[in-house]
Amino acid sequence: MSEIAEINPDTEAHAERARVLRVEMQAVMERDGLSAASVGNLSGIGVSTMRAWLNDSYTGRVDNVNAKVETWLKSQASRDRMKRAVVKAPEFLDLPSADTFMTVFEFCQAGPDMGLITGGSGIGKTSAAEKYQKRSSNVWVMTCVPTMTSPGSVLNRVRIDIELAEGRARDLEEDIVRKLRGTGGLLIVDEAQHLRKEGIDTLRMLHDRAKIGVVFVGNESLRKRIEGMSRDVDFAMIFSRVGMRKKRDKPITRDIAMLLDAWGVVDQECRATLRWIALQPGALRQMTKVLTYARMIARGADREVETMRDIEAAWKELTSGELPARAV
Repeated sequence: MSEIAEINPDTEAHAERARVLRVEMQAVMERDGLSAASVGNLSGIGVSTMRAWLNDSYTGRVDNVNAKVETWLKSQASRDRMKRAVVKAPEFLDLPSADTFMTVFEFCQAGPDMGLITGGSGIGKTSAAEKYQKRSSNVWVMTCVPTMTSPGSVLNRVRIDIELAEGRARDLEEDIVRKLRGTGGLLIVDEAQHLRKEGIDTLRMLHDRAKIGVVFVGNESLRKRIEGMSRDVDFAMIFSRVGMRKKRDKPITRDIAMLLDAWGVVDQECRATLRWIALQPGALRQMTKVLTYARMIARGADREVETMRDIEAAWKELTSGELPARAV
């Protein structure tokens, strides 16, 4: 009497689930141009296992592969929803504050002269510097970091930003001066509060020797440091070299209004709340982050325009706190 093999219902269920998932996976692969190898790497499934599973020839634990595939498909769907909801902030705007910063850049490059721009974070100093660099010839934006503690490290950063080939360390200053002299250029030194007095003096030397404009951009501590140099005999020449100086701690009303107009925010309650956010630490940058997230929340709910509830939710998510009553 022949034996009749029993069919494991669980095995059949896993195989059926694999057939459904395989259709979904193949659709995603075709849409996004993904190979079996790339999907295997992204999902944490071995490439050979993924190929066999896709070909319905895998002989191992199908349920384990199904679970990993299902997890990856869910995460991919979540990322797709996020991509669809992503909102791009308006391109650079010629805000009144940005125009003020541009004037400093133009004046110092034409001089050539040294300038100083200081203010709170998020008011558009860096954006203005980057925009001016795109608009003008021979403009270099150098971003300082706390590890730039010596004149040598400052000069090396300049070398990199002006795209000067690496040479002998002892000739670095001369090589930089030779490269910059006659360019009529401008060196914008962003986050300059990280520089020590010696680093600032090194850049002053480049201004003097190469005849280029130099603008220091940073926070309030930078302004105090440079103004304090007037009382230091060894560094007094730096203070006297700085011509045009602009200080802006917070965005002005017209900055905020123009940015909200560019975003298309018309609801007066929303505008008032966002204006309050723009006047807090982080300024226009923080307002833009909140507005971006609020609009993503609205898009996720199939609405094109954010509401106060969206703004409150965005603030809470970004700051881990409730929006203060005075802001509403």
